[in-house]
Amino acid sequence: MRAKIRSALKRKFVADTLTLQLSGFLTQASGFVSSALLAFALGAHGQGLYVMAVTLQALLFNLVSVGVIQATVSQIASATARGLDAKVTAWLAFLVKTYVVTGTLMIGIGYFALPELCERVYGDDLPAEEARSLGVWAWWLAWWILIDTPRAATHVAFHATRRMKSSAQLDAAHELVRLFLTVAGVVITNSPAGAVIGEVASRVAASFLALQMYAAARRDGGTHLPRWREILAVAPGIPLLKGLRMGLRLGLLKNATTFFINVLPRLLLSGTSFAWVAYFNIAQKMMGLATTAMQGVSRNVLPALAEKRGKNDFEGFRKLYWRASLIGGGAIAVAIGLGLLIARPLIVRFYPDDYAEPVFLCCCILALGMIPTGFGIALDPFYILTNKLKANLTLALIGAIVTIPINVYWTLLWPETGPVWGQALYLSWSLVHFIYIGLWLREKRHATEWVH
Repeated sequence: MRAKIRSALKRKFVADTLTLQLSGFLTQASGFVSSALLAFALGAHGQGLYVMAVTLQALLFNLVSVGVIQATVSQIASATARGLDAKVTAWLAFLVKTYVVTGTLMIGIGYFALPELCERVYGDDLPAEEARSLGVWAWWLAWWILIDTPRAATHVAFHATRRMKSSAQLDAAHELVRLFLTVAGVVITNSPAGAVIGEVASRVAASFLALQMYAAARRDGGTHLPRWREILAVAPGIPLLKGLRMGLRLGLLKNATTFFINVLPRLLLSGTSFAWVAYFNIAQKMMGLATTAMQGVSRNVLPALAEKRGKNDFEGFRKLYWRASLIGGGAIAVAIGLGLLIARPLIVRFYPDDYAEPVFLCCCILALGMIPTGFGIALDPFYILTNKLKANLTLALIGAIVTIPINVYWTLLWPETGPVWGQALYLSWSLVHFIYIGLWLREKRHATEWVH
């Protein structure tokens, strides 16, 4: 048994997964600590305002960060496997240019749109000054797209070239800095504005650290990483539209997923009480501690599958997909069950008294949707690497058509818990994707297509 364990640990996929697993746990634990401290410092209403500011900004940020980053990781990983150094440089330049251009646009759009939007949407529920402040805070957060460029490019480079230890170190350092600065900001200002300022400042610190780590990684003897001057020299000539076709298609889908999972429930709950926005957010973070059982696999599976795709190894691709999905799904199901057992004692111990019942209720409901989602940790890599984003979009659209009306109806029936039930239903839709991919992988003709 010990020999088998040692043998498994020597495999790069397993070692990288364990590294990212630890990083994921530290990130989730930091988020849990942050939410507990902010609960006492701001109260449920103030914490809910801060969460909504981050949520509104995420509508802008995720359009770039999620779709473009995943597309870039897959392309760089494939190019690295084939030794195409120039293509690695070009895709990193594409990412940098995309962040700079879209970040600048988002700052301009957010300045005019976000305060006005919040005044119109929340003017009846909040004092006029507080409603406008919510929009201003969301605009402050829009700056992190531009500020985050060096960190994002470094993270993508580490991830795609499978420098998972460096990637995990950067993530962990950023999360600890974010924890300190957001809490310090609240202590100094006694306002959600302090937490927002801390969020933005943490991006500045993380980008500075990323530049130092990238320079060190270029000297580690590993796979090729271009100089920053090479990336910046190529960036002006990179055609954004060519790379954005894949990135924005995936970004549109991921932004829709973010909307249904994070934004829509919070918007519906904010119509009832900003306190319930805070309760829902904390429940997500607590269940996120359980999902660290799959984070290492989910983050490592894209570059690993991209290597198989780059070598046209259909059988290796298929086996790795099933292994990651089934092991990851089983692990997350067990972890969620254990997480529910300790959730209530944690809430009672670390949060104010009025948080206990609503947060635990949200945890129980979310668990019903998160268990099926656990088996879908390799869905996005599959769709990206097999060029099946259209099928992904189609299934996601059908899921939205089916689940949104039910979500709204449940909200009308149960204003405080209906949106949470709606999210659990939407998360369960991942089973439809899982079945589709299973049927696709059974068709042996795809192996022949890959060879040719």
